[in-house]
Amino acid sequence: MNFNLNIPKKNNGFSLIELVVVVSVLSILAAIGIPSFNCFQRKAKATAVLTTMKQIQNDCLYKKETKSSEKNLLNPGKINGYLFQDFDSYDCDSSITLSAISNSKELPSFNLELATNKLSYTFKGMTGENFTACIGLICGQDSQGLSKYNIHEYVLNDAAIQSEDGCSDYVIFEASSWDDAEQKARSLGGNLVTINNEEEYKWLQQKVWSENKLLNSSGNDTDESVYYFTGLNDVEEEGNYVWSSGETSEWNNNEDLIHRQNWIAQQHMANSSDYFVIGGTNDYGFTDYVQEGYRPDLYNGVGVGNLTWVDNESTWHKNNGNPPHYGLAEIPNCQ
Repeated sequence: MNFNLNIPKKNNGFSLIELVVVVSVLSILAAIGIPSFNCFQRKAKATAVLTTMKQIQNDCLYKKETKSSEKNLLNPGKINGYLFQDFDSYDCDSSITLSAISNSKELPSFNLELATNKLSYTFKGMTGENFTACIGLICGQDSQGLSKYNIHEYVLNDAAIQSEDGCSDYVIFEASSWDDAEQKARSLGGNLVTINNEEEYKWLQQKVWSENKLLNSSGNDTDESVYYFTGLNDVEEEGNYVWSSGETSEWNNNEDLIHRQNWIAQQHMANSSDYFVIGGTNDYGFTDYVQEGYRPDLYNGVGVGNLTWVDNESTWHKNNGNPPHYGLAEIPNCQ
């Protein structure tokens, strides 16, 4: 007996389910691989430019030390993503600045000041000389977050907070004077803090300096009386107090933002560049605080600020026990 069985031939192609699985796996691999590849490319470009800049820096240092007359020959050529300025005719003895300017926010720019032989980067609004950390920011997970400020050795680790609207980052850092603090604040991409209105003052009071809250929450624990340099100063014109950021506040000449006893006592006592600090552990500014039995005209619950007059020559508060002083930078995030 013969049986004729019709057995269907197996299809050699993918089934719909298999195809979906394959496409999904490829998509996942692409999602992982493409960003990693792009990251590698960006790092390679930045590293190549940095290597050239460092070589020029070293060569110029050698030529100055040996008084060599050898011509300058190093040139980075063409690297996609960068615009090179003054490399064709530079001279190590000149005062120009060689610049490798990135044409995107994803790559750092580099500048070499030939007169001082100083090499620095500009990246994500910051400037500095920690190139390892700079290159690390190119693909770092926190390159857009608050921890990016940690690449600066003078910034207190994780001592940063963002405003509620996301338009300002506030960062605490080490500073030896107001001038030093303002310079470092600019390197972070901003200025020393500007207090625009009472609402911002109270927010900073609650989140940053009151009881050293930001210091302690970031692990920099201290119960000392701590003071923070602010942007208020009269560097340009004696007696005309302005903010280093160029912004304005809601106060008339900012006097209502200043501790009243300090303001009255210091009149005509400081005739140089004066600055203001805020005391974190004893700030009663814009509260109903009343100090019983002492100067009811000053401590009467009427809301005023508590900034304190100080200068770089260590008069008044810096000479009153010399409490720790830090810079408080404000870095804008919104246009």
